[in-house]
Amino acid sequence: MNIGKENEKIEFKKSTSELKEGIISIASILNKHGKGTLYFGVKDNGDIVGQQIGKETLKDISSKIKANIAPTLFFQVEQKNTIDGLSFIEIQFNGNKTPYSAYGRYYLRHHDQDNIMDNDILRQYILSSRSDFSEWEEKKSKSTINDIDEETLVKYVERAKEKRRIRIQYTNAKTVLGKLGLLYDENTLNNAGEVLFSKNKPVRFKLAKFASQTRSTILEMNNYDGNIFECIKKGEDFYVNNINWKIDVTGKTQHNEIPEIPLIAIREILVNAFSHGEYENLTDFEFDIYSNRISIYSPGFFPKPFTPEDFANKGIEPIPLNVKISNILYKDGTIEQISSGFERTFKECKKYGIEYDYLDTGYGFRFTFYRPLQNNDKLSKTDTSILALISSNSKITYLELASSLKVSESTILRSINRLKKNDLLKREGSDKDGYWIVK
Repeated sequence: MNIGKENEKIEFKKSTSELKEGIISIASILNKHGKGTLYFGVKDNGDIVGQQIGKETLKDISSKIKANIAPTLFFQVEQKNTIDGLSFIEIQFNGNKTPYSAYGRYYLRHHDQDNIMDNDILRQYILSSRSDFSEWEEKKSKSTINDIDEETLVKYVERAKEKRRIRIQYTNAKTVLGKLGLLYDENTLNNAGEVLFSKNKPVRFKLAKFASQTRSTILEMNNYDGNIFECIKKGEDFYVNNINWKIDVTGKTQHNEIPEIPLIAIREILVNAFSHGEYENLTDFEFDIYSNRISIYSPGFFPKPFTPEDFANKGIEPIPLNVKISNILYKDGTIEQISSGFERTFKECKKYGIEYDYLDTGYGFRFTFYRPLQNNDKLSKTDTSILALISSNSKITYLELASSLKVSESTILRSINRLKKNDLLKREGSDKDGYWIVK
């Protein structure tokens, strides 16, 4: 009698002399699929050859599974018999507490093989088994009431009141923080309070701009420390000052400056990074600008088995990993609506034809926007400002442009030459009596 083939959910063992290997297969299959079946008394090709089953055999198998697989799982061990009198053992098992270990080691199923997990995959499984970081948020931090960035806290309360999401009157930091649930005791902030409002620079944020599509040539590098609100502002400023802009001239005196990737989309992913990041992680938050893409990285993990599209398009309920932090960011409008960030991001990307992708690295979540402006469309902030000023005054001089933009005349000259070379600007007439034409 043949019962089929081995696969990622089914394992065959010829006899219980391979019990240890069978237990390893159980853990391996659980880590990959969450459930499966193990047989003893069956050859690799699926032929039942039979298994001698004594009075204590099933009981011994059960006790060995319980003793050598962690954490606990659900399983059922049964004796089966073929019509020609051969006995074999079937073990049905399932569990949702990944990762599971067997004899102290972790395995992952690949086809019909049980492979030892490498450290990166193991860490991803461990992080993914956590539902959120709420326990960490409540713990005692190193910051006291005296370490509060009170200016940030006062402005936060004002914004939250304008949004009508709190009714707190600002009296003093201790009272307000207590009402917001950000104190561990009378004089100490909990971890959530520290990363949000401490002036002790509790969050590390790396910002970098590279000359090409790799990290080989660095144009700018900034290791910034601050609280969450300061880091979000720093990220927004870094984006605005380091990407390309184009100008949309709607009339002689009207124009729009358009960033290559919508600021709304960048901000949504940036806020998402800090609201869902793992602050115990040894890696830092990152904002990287390459010649062809912009990447935002948040340490931690993305809730499995979901994808950003699940939250954006399928009505999946939000899973805030930092419950307190997300709630605080919602009250003042930093997060406009819980779980709607990806939806707004994807909508903006679709509207402006922006390509994107994302990756759960095992150590964190990285979202990448691909930059659309190339060659003739590539404009600096100075370029777009010059076009805007010329659109309003076609006879404006180099000196007047330099004065308005607070840069040198040589900077203006380089920018003008670039605009002319890219066929975006034209000069009619002489330098003295002529005028500019924005093309």
